[in-house]
Amino acid sequence: SLLRVIQERSFERVGGEKTIHVDVKVIAATHRDLRRMMAEGAFREDLFYRLCVVPIDLPPLRERLEDMPLLVEQILQRVRGETGKPIGRVSDEAMDLLLAHRWPGNIRELINALQFAAVRCDGETIQPRFLPPEIRAAGQPDGRPPPEGPARPKKTTGGRRAKLDSRSVERALAEAGGNKVRAAQILGVGRATLYRFLGKRR
Repeated sequence: SLLRVIQERSFERVGGEKTIHVDVKVIAATHRDLRRMMAEGAFREDLFYRLCVVPIDLPPLRERLEDMPLLVEQILQRVRGETGKPIGRVSDEAMDLLLAHRWPGNIRELINALQFAAVRCDGETIQPRFLPPEIRAAGQPDGRPPPEGPARPKKTTGGRRAKLDSRSVERALAEAGGNKVRAAQILGVGRATLYRFLGKRR
């Protein structure tokens, strides 16, 4: 049985008598709460404890948005190789929409979204209008995607965007109680700018 293979690293073929020893590592992943399922009798306890040797907790994408800029950069590198398009970056406005989305499909959904945008992109930068409708809708009060026309330039105050440094970011995060959206407002920068900075510090 599978349990014996995991525990003893050996098995016999069906109808065979010779014991075959194997040297394998089993990597198992799930999005379900297996401890709760065990308590409910929906998952075998003996299998759980054979699998759960070195558990690694990987939070969903929506709980680690500071990783978004680096993930986007890696995915775009792959997209460039697949499509041959010279797409180099995601605009700050598009990044803000990516950060506002809930990502029920996790990394796979992010990959799909960037592949979708790459097909529609006609330049080197992915703009909001190239993103899937459900992601463009994430930044709208009524939950509807905005029109797909050219992005209107944001109003500016005439000043240059604040340059971030570790000390000012840490102060803003402390003042905001760890809320990154509020910290970005305190710093006078967009969420995308703050998340890019946090991603580079890792």
